[in-house]
Amino acid sequence: MPRAEKAVLLVRSGLIALSLLVGVLVLGPFQGAEQAFGLNDKEAHVIAFFALTFMLQLAVPKIRRLDLALSVLLVGALIEIIQLFTGRSASVMDWLADAIGVAAATLPAYAETFRNYVRAAQRGRAIPRRRASDRQVLAVRGKASERRNEA
Repeated sequence: MPRAEKAVLLVRSGLIALSLLVGVLVLGPFQGAEQAFGLNDKEAHVIAFFALTFMLQLAVPKIRRLDLALSVLLVGALIEIIQLFTGRSASVMDWLADAIGVAAATLPAYAETFRNYVRAAQRGRAIPRRRASDRQVLAVRGKASERRNEA
């Protein structure tokens, strides 16, 4: 097994462990457990969702960062809804703290992409190409619009 595959496997294992830990902490009877680490509820949400988003981006590099971020935000909203039925308090502010953690993990990657575009343009090089998965989606859309034009 190549080194890169081993690294991704290790990250995926860590992601599973982290997901289980966060799931138990947010849905279990551990309300206020973050205070043992000197954190308040919102800080714990930011840190947990930053870690989840960051690990997810490393674990599944072929999926677009925006799709991953939106998925994690959806999971955060579902957790808040589930908490209503487990005797815990649900809060929009908790979900906003989740969103801050997701943004903190996602935005630097977009900044690096922008930086690469600027550097390529300054050197007179072509702008970096899209990922293969993005090109395939665009090609399928293009074929669909060609079929509509023929009809």
